[in-house]
Amino acid sequence: MSFPSILPDSHPIIRCDHISKSYKKKAVLHNVTFEAEQGSIVGLLGPNGAGKSTLMRILTGLLEPSAGTVEVLGSKPSVQTLAQLAFLPDRGQLPNWLTAEQWLSYAAGIYPDWDRARERDWIRKLEMGRSLRIATMSRGQEARLQLLTCLSRRAPLVILDEPFTGVDLLSRESISSAIADETSTGDRTFLIATHDIREMEPLFDRIVLIGDGTVKGVFDTELLRANGKSVESCYRDVFA
Repeated sequence: MSFPSILPDSHPIIRCDHISKSYKKKAVLHNVTFEAEQGSIVGLLGPNGAGKSTLMRILTGLLEPSAGTVEVLGSKPSVQTLAQLAFLPDRGQLPNWLTAEQWLSYAAGIYPDWDRARERDWIRKLEMGRSLRIATMSRGQEARLQLLTCLSRRAPLVILDEPFTGVDLLSRESISSAIADETSTGDRTFLIATHDIREMEPLFDRIVLIGDGTVKGVFDTELLRANGKSVESCYRDVFA
């Protein structure tokens, strides 16, 4: 299924220009600059505490940068742009007193771009039991339900913060396969922060390496492979 094109093909769907963020006197991000093209899968990679989650919250409009400019979907991040993207936060929690079916019915009423056909398709692909109560789900089952919530929408931009945290091997494979399926048409964009580099390496079009709140490098994965390097080896070179 194709997704609505909201930008000219040449316009990046994410543009960060010298973004900085400080809390009191502590700098969390400093002069972060990168772009993400429409239809790409971009990996945001770095050690714990690098500033990845803070950056993602700025992109969604949940935080204001202290300096610099941000464009998401052609506009400054706001309530309007947040409604046009799907965000899976790190350690996000669903209401555990609901079943999966109850949660999906509730989510369908929240999001105007919810697609019931897509919901049914992803329930099947991710092997999600509708009658399961969220309180009794394993970490992997809840992670699949959170991803299903993102993928059941028709949002052209999906931002995932550590979607594999605490998730078993088979669930990681299901999630990475789902992301690969979603980008097959080339008109849905993913920005993914993850420590599971090997799982996602084949899918990344570009990686942004961030450490100590600054961008250490932006790399095209095809060029890396053409030069005999992998995403993992590039990460080690930068952060070892």
